[in-house]
Amino acid sequence: MELPADYMDRMMRAIVGFEIEITRLEGKLKLSQNRSEDDRRQVMLELAESDDALSVAVAEMMRAAE
Repeated sequence: MELPADYMDRMMRAIVGFEIEITRLEGKLKLSQNRSEDDRRQVMLELAESDDALSVAVAEMMRAAE
């Protein structure tokens, strides 16, 4: 990236490192819940018909989450 040297120097001096202790992890499973029932059904059908094993597994997860 071509930036003016004085700008780059100011930005580089503003970088600060820090550490954060992780005490808990939370995951969120999103499988098109914000879509209409018809949209979800279509996504499941398309994934289930895929040759990709992971896509088929996602379709099964979506079916189980209904």
